[in-house]
Amino acid sequence: MGHSLGNNYGKSYSFLSKPVSLDLNFTVDQANGNGLGVRSVKGQGVENVFMHTSTTAGKGPNGYLNPNPAVGLALVQLAYNYNRIYAGPLNIVSPLTGSNVAINATALTIGQPYVIVSTGHGTAGAVTIAPVADSSGSLASTWFSLFDGYGNTFIIWFSVSGVGSAPVGVSGTLVQQSIATNDTAATIGTDLAVTIAALPSGISGVFSFTATGTTTVTVTSTANAPLAGTPADGVIATGFTFATTKSTTNLTDWQKVGVPKGVVPAVGVSFIATATGYTTGGSSTGLVKAVGVSNILCTETIGDPNMSLAPIPMGGSPNVGGWFLFQFLAPTLTSTTLFNNPMIPTAPADNSVISLTLYLEGGTRVGGNNE
Repeated sequence: MGHSLGNNYGKSYSFLSKPVSLDLNFTVDQANGNGLGVRSVKGQGVENVFMHTSTTAGKGPNGYLNPNPAVGLALVQLAYNYNRIYAGPLNIVSPLTGSNVAINATALTIGQPYVIVSTGHGTAGAVTIAPVADSSGSLASTWFSLFDGYGNTFIIWFSVSGVGSAPVGVSGTLVQQSIATNDTAATIGTDLAVTIAALPSGISGVFSFTATGTTTVTVTSTANAPLAGTPADGVIATGFTFATTKSTTNLTDWQKVGVPKGVVPAVGVSFIATATGYTTGGSSTGLVKAVGVSNILCTETIGDPNMSLAPIPMGGSPNVGGWFLFQFLAPTLTSTTLFNNPMIPTAPADNSVISLTLYLEGGTRVGGNNE
């Protein structure tokens, strides 16, 4: 189906700004070979519907892979960017349960929903520098570039017992490192740690780095963000060994555990975990909570969908089309008294037809429907 805003061209008599009524209809089909857990998705303005599948997870028409939500969950991607949800039948938001869970460990359960309770921050960027010993003045006039997290480049050059000169025609702040002839690698590393720890960030009272070590110097940013690059030898090379040890951003960490690309991590954003946690190249201090139920026979919205309605273009992809996550609830029928039994996420029986209507503030679009 097409994605026009309707026969009235998106106009509606309302006191709301650019109101759009979106109708969605789909059939639950966990074993369908499309790997989406559903079939026959109908509704202008709907890009994807993902539910639990018992087959290999498939991709929607726009190439997005079904994250295979746990049983009883439905993840909807809209084909348009919207500003906010005004109302809809899924207007009971699930409560959260349990303690805060860190995303920088292995405490998440893949396929389960979580809601962000603290965005946290990324790790401080870090690199290592392993010097070599001087041999009869061999390090005189050699230099390397060091990049901080504040936009500064430092050119660290060596003067050996007063011999050596700064490089010419290079871009960055020149920093002289004085050493003695035949200094050992450990002695040079100790001197470098002192020099690097004193480099200014450009912010009053804030240094660019902390630095510790001898034969290997660990240089860590004072900002909770990656450094601008790995240190690199200059034209007259030192022969030192350089490596980046911590380089991920907070956004990368959230995306690696399941937050869709283009969605800004924020308190209230819901997502399906695609990893148990993420620590490679650093780790976010972000926190989530597991999703509980309201003990009402209904469907419930998970998280605050207004926070994920307008993904940001990233990596050459427009990432348009907001996200909406909800769950189906039913009681566990272990006695004759219905309301003495807990409500749990439950998959509607295959071939059940699910319909809902959302009322949103209109935005932009991209096309496609699950078939």
